[in-house]
Amino acid sequence: MQVVLGTDALVHVEPSPDAAVGAPGEVLLAPVHMGICGSDVHVLHGRHPFARPPVVTGHEIVARVLDVGADVRRVAPGDAAVVNPLVWCGTCPRCRAGAVNQCAEAKVRGFRVPGLARARVAVDERYCHRVPDGVPTRVAVLTEPLAVAWHATARGGDLGRVLVIGAGPVGLAVLRALRWRGAGDVTVVEPVAGKRETAIGLGADRAVAPGALPAGLEVDTTFDCVAADTTLHTAGAVTVPGGTIVVVGVPDDDRSLPLPRLQRWEIDVRGTGLYVSADIEAALSRLGDDTDAAARLVTAEHPVTEAAAAFAAAEQPDHIKVLITWPT
Repeated sequence: MQVVLGTDALVHVEPSPDAAVGAPGEVLLAPVHMGICGSDVHVLHGRHPFARPPVVTGHEIVARVLDVGADVRRVAPGDAAVVNPLVWCGTCPRCRAGAVNQCAEAKVRGFRVPGLARARVAVDERYCHRVPDGVPTRVAVLTEPLAVAWHATARGGDLGRVLVIGAGPVGLAVLRALRWRGAGDVTVVEPVAGKRETAIGLGADRAVAPGALPAGLEVDTTFDCVAADTTLHTAGAVTVPGGTIVVVGVPDDDRSLPLPRLQRWEIDVRGTGLYVSADIEAALSRLGDDTDAAARLVTAEHPVTEAAAAFAAAEQPDHIKVLITWPT
């Protein structure tokens, strides 16, 4: 079975084509869990800036290794593996420098190329990361958003005082990555009360509703995981002179910035895009000691036969990460 986001804004579960190891460096995988991202929902409804249905979805995947080509060394049959969904060229100057997330030819599976939500899929070994022993697959499936967060937090400046705007899946992953990095005082802004409670449980010092920031709050770095005009202006207002704003959320159009304050006080605004392989390995290595906390991000799970219901749940504001699960 494969999960297809259709042009009719419906989720279809269809028979999937056969797959096999076709080259010495390929790995044959059977998905175990897929996480639904907000960007997947945007594709379904035709609101994604770069992708349009129909497309086989799936970029947050943990899978079981079924077979490997003769040259494969990173994984073996029976292993659980996380797949890096970013497909890069490997030959351009950015790829050669290790910044594969900046490759001009890069595409993400499930968006501009078919995704991984199919019963059998073959990928090149370079995209496979073995899940460490002791990390449950239900937690390992969170590696991709946590890699996004690990990469994003590296783009920050001083992490002594931090504001995270938005406590959806990415914002909460950023919060967890900040704790992994030893950040100091962390404030989270989030409109949904249940997600504010989750943020406190994941290590926020305080979590407040929009408009309820503590009077006089100043932070060294802000991570805007929403990227709306209002949130960018909030970030500009509370980030100290010489501080840093990291835009993590994915806007669907241009946004405005409080340029007079940013210019006068030399506040840096930085983008962050996806991750590199080292970010995935960093997330996987830390999950081994953080499985209980990470598991709080999973709020629902549906079998692949109920993929449409899973997508419907993912659109509800009280959910964080909704999983689709294949039979084993």
